[in-house]
Amino acid sequence: MLRLQNRLFPLLRNDNASPLLATLHRHLSAAASSSAGSPFSVEDYLTTTCGLTRAQTLKASKFLSHLKSPSNPDAVRDFLSDVGLSSSDIASVVAADPRFLCSSVDETLAPRVAKLLDFGLSAAMIARLILIAAPAVRSCDVASRLQFWIPLFGSFDEFIQAVSGGALGGGALLRRDIDMVVKPNVELLLECGLTVRDLAKTGLSGTWALVCKPDKLKELIARAEELGVQRGSGQFMYALATVSCVNREKIAARMELLKKTLGCSDGVLQIAIVRHPSILRASEDNLRSTVEFLVSKVGLEPEYIVRRPALISYSLSARLVPRYIVMKILQGKGLLSSDYCSIVVASESYFVSRFIDHYKESVPELADVYAAARAGKIPSHLQP
Repeated sequence: MLRLQNRLFPLLRNDNASPLLATLHRHLSAAASSSAGSPFSVEDYLTTTCGLTRAQTLKASKFLSHLKSPSNPDAVRDFLSDVGLSSSDIASVVAADPRFLCSSVDETLAPRVAKLLDFGLSAAMIARLILIAAPAVRSCDVASRLQFWIPLFGSFDEFIQAVSGGALGGGALLRRDIDMVVKPNVELLLECGLTVRDLAKTGLSGTWALVCKPDKLKELIARAEELGVQRGSGQFMYALATVSCVNREKIAARMELLKKTLGCSDGVLQIAIVRHPSILRASEDNLRSTVEFLVSKVGLEPEYIVRRPALISYSLSARLVPRYIVMKILQGKGLLSSDYCSIVVASESYFVSRFIDHYKESVPELADVYAAARAGKIPSHLQP
């Protein structure tokens, strides 16, 4: 503890030092207190003190049955509060990683936070990291691993976004063996013309390729190539992200469905997939409903859709239907000549500016109709 205090003292004298350092010193200097009175109950502590729900408590208490006193959990909670986490944040950490309450503040948490401060993270950044990667903060030297990861992702914010859930939730990326798993995978990806930043653009399923076993990644790369998407092409990272979360059987079934609903051959469908492999991430029901809407309601020809496969990738309820309703209203008033595809592919900000706000004087109800449609509340006379 003395070594840690000595390490923190120079930082405390720094004019730019975070107030977090003062609270760390205060915590480290305080004597541990023990509570007396009624026997300690883990379940009561989790519910009453930590604020967990009954369901969360039942799940978390299985990992804490050995606790006989609130002393260490209290110290951890105080420490998290000093770092900047709110009561609800602390409850989220405990629910996600109950074992965090068993961490030693003096021997584990405080030294690791000191290293993160040395690395250049602010108190707010450290709080965010703990909130989404508590198991990693508890179990490994996260500062040294961040030194490897942040340059690959480009920034702390981009890294945090990548490890916020899914297969990488709980900071799984930080806990993977860098030499045995991560570095070989990065080399394989570079051979495909991909960087970590490229995969981050595809979402969690793409970034998962970084932490799977290298042999598994080789298999995924081969499956992405089987879709007809070439290494080095702009769509290869999306093909890799697709096969990372959809198995062979489901991909085959979705391709068969698209062939039937669009009435196209294997070769024509492959062209569409090469242009937009992410369409295979949608479920069969969603694909069927989307194609039926585009053909039956919007009136698009199947050949037109095949040439523009991105149309199939958009949400039916949040994008395709609401924008179709706006288009029909404007066309009915003779105010619009734009085609449906150009309306659908427009960004949300441009769409609202060009097709909603632009007509707020002549069609004042349009904004409310659009908002209602996106919420699934479409008046019967406007049902597509």
